[in-house]
Amino acid sequence: MSFPPAAFIIGAQRSGTTSLSTVLDQHPSIVLSTPKEPDFFPVNWERGLDWYRARFRRPDATLIDASVSYTMAWPSPSSDELPDTVPRLIHQVSPRAKFVYLVRDPGERCHSAYWHEVRAGRERRSLREAVEQSAYYVMASYYHRQIKPFLKFFPLDRFLIVRFEDFVTDPLLTAQACCRLFGVEGAGFCFRWLEPKNQSFLYSNLGRLLRDVLGEEQLKVVSRIASSSLPRYLRPYAKRVVAREIPGLATDDRAWLARHFAEDAQAFERLTGVPVAARPGSERPVASIRL
Repeated sequence: MSFPPAAFIIGAQRSGTTSLSTVLDQHPSIVLSTPKEPDFFPVNWERGLDWYRARFRRPDATLIDASVSYTMAWPSPSSDELPDTVPRLIHQVSPRAKFVYLVRDPGERCHSAYWHEVRAGRERRSLREAVEQSAYYVMASYYHRQIKPFLKFFPLDRFLIVRFEDFVTDPLLTAQACCRLFGVEGAGFCFRWLEPKNQSFLYSNLGRLLRDVLGEEQLKVVSRIASSSLPRYLRPYAKRVVAREIPGLATDDRAWLARHFAEDAQAFERLTGVPVAARPGSERPVASIRL
């Protein structure tokens, strides 16, 4: 494979796409775009293919675009159907494209996206208010609605559906499955598991002060430098000085979100055979691997 990319990680947001991209980028025959999410088709299309080509540091590799925005489409005010703009343009540029779609319990994904915005200081509403008032928190969890426009242009066998829980259980198995999908020789390459990226957390009072003074990106840089200079056993203690874990998803909120996404989750399972929603009486979806 070479430009244009025929390998895409299309989402879902807050479902492990950054961690998977980091693992795949270790392979000498795989090149991720810079940035990881060029958002070419929904945002930067007018910049042209030369701009898109320049996002990849080597043209002679399997190029991967890992933009989660490709499965965050919103309906228009006049229709409940999602637009097919992104898959149509992908097909126009790369008709033989193949896709990895990581999916997570839709309520948990929504909860994670909400706290990500709270941490960044962009969200002050309660979880339920935010979900009821903003499509941003819910649309990426409608996996059936998001994949349907792609199926107008690409057959289902072009898609590798990976559940978040399965990826967390065995990320290297997922990486090998991606290599097989993309036609990359992966059996002889030893991927290394790295610390998960984009982990959910909240800033402590000191962390918020540092973020406000330095900015979030610069604080991440300073934190990485400080962490690498500390002995490994001290790093968890240092992290707790500036950050704390996000609250867990309350039982009543979990049930409320499950009802919200139930119809779409059932349709997605009927289409793909992959269950994404927690079963009644269980905290998490039952194990299922489609690799």
